[in-house]
Amino acid sequence: TTLTVAASIVQYSCAFSTPSVTSPVYDTIQSSTSLLDPISGEGLSSPILPSTSSNKKTLVIVLPQLGEFDSSEYGEYLVAAEKTLEENNIDLQVVGIGDTTAAQNFCEFTGLSPKKLSLDPAGDLHKKLNVNCGPNFSLPDGVSNDVCKFFLRQLPGGVPSDEDQVRPVSTSWLNYLAMCAGIGAPGTLPEILRGYFGDKRAPERFRDDDIVKAGFITIGPGVGPTKIGPLSYQQWFADEKGYQRPVELATIRLKNMVEVLTKWDEYVSNPLAIALRGATYLFDEEGKELYSYKSRGVLTYSETMPRPLTFLSPYIGEQFALNPLGLRDNGGGDLVRGRGVLKPAGKAMRLISLLFKLENKLQAQLLGAEDADHAAARKNIEDTISSKNIVVYTYGLSPFSSETIALLDEIGADYETIEIGLEWFLLDKEKSVLRAELLEMTGQSSLPQVFIDGKHVGGLFTGSSDGKFPGLAGLKESGELQKIID
Repeated sequence: TTLTVAASIVQYSCAFSTPSVTSPVYDTIQSSTSLLDPISGEGLSSPILPSTSSNKKTLVIVLPQLGEFDSSEYGEYLVAAEKTLEENNIDLQVVGIGDTTAAQNFCEFTGLSPKKLSLDPAGDLHKKLNVNCGPNFSLPDGVSNDVCKFFLRQLPGGVPSDEDQVRPVSTSWLNYLAMCAGIGAPGTLPEILRGYFGDKRAPERFRDDDIVKAGFITIGPGVGPTKIGPLSYQQWFADEKGYQRPVELATIRLKNMVEVLTKWDEYVSNPLAIALRGATYLFDEEGKELYSYKSRGVLTYSETMPRPLTFLSPYIGEQFALNPLGLRDNGGGDLVRGRGVLKPAGKAMRLISLLFKLENKLQAQLLGAEDADHAAARKNIEDTISSKNIVVYTYGLSPFSSETIALLDEIGADYETIEIGLEWFLLDKEKSVLRAELLEMTGQSSLPQVFIDGKHVGGLFTGSSDGKFPGLAGLKESGELQKIID
């Protein structure tokens, strides 16, 4: 019995005294001596990671230059998640390349607390972590310094004052620009395109009161109003909600670009580190690696770019992790009726509406229509729209008409469809007169035409002539259509 007790004590003692094994990456970050305080610019008084186990997990975000698209974009998500991370016992530590001036600008622009930020001015920790830095191109010996200087004069920051830095800085820029073109940077080009074309998998990205100004371009408030010099217009997707709309993310990136380019010398203190990318690490209380990801190029700071903090779902809750900014979110997924490529095409039809109006009247005249025919057609329309809740006049071959019917079917509406023909150029006299009377009554020359409770609400994307209704798709986006049919 005594031996058993003694053995148990020894076993317990050994287990207690055996140090936990931290991950190599944790050790690299914990032992780094290159990190500086973002306010004083002096070495940190203590490592950003504890040397012994703690009661918290640690999320370490290694950013590239603080004056980077990736940094400000990722930073917005991190600031939004900071409180939730604390509530779930996760300590946030951010490391970025820059000096104290860059840190001040970055924290003011993103809202990140300087207490959460450390500086790696030369990118030494980045290099130890073996972050990506592009295709690793080097300048051919035949490229002279004069050529390099000409190249650098076209770029922010210009030519370095130190002649010895001309070729190294040129090499750094060469690799960065190669990544911007997708070379040695898988995912960069698709991500750039996603910013312009939108993404139904992602939530909204631009707030309703956001305004971005870049020279003679003003966008906002919200994604709709756009002004380019004296030209003002409304984006065709302005009424759509719940997903990342076309150019929405590109507009956020434009805002970030304006911030950096107007303060380039303040943000980028070390052009030699321009090509260095970032990484994300999540460690448990014992320093073991729970998650890691290295950015593959420019604008690829997350493994799941439509929802960058998805990896945190098990630790802070899926709902918050998928949409930390809290903007409208329909959950992504399938095509929504009343959106897509038909919408801009439908809006563009307004440009030739006058031509269609002239053709509309001329066609009926050439087919021999008389006043009595027009009177009969008008009565036909009035009787029809007064007897049914929803009436849709369509063409059989029109994709806009087909989409209108599909939209009404999708929401379970009870409606009557009146097909006046396959297309306008195939109409006989009776149907041409009917079409002409629809124009006289509504001011709209194209089909489909939709009437609800006897009132003309427009077509699929075109609104009513009195401006009271935005068209069927617009009513659906606002939720008014569902209210009507309910």
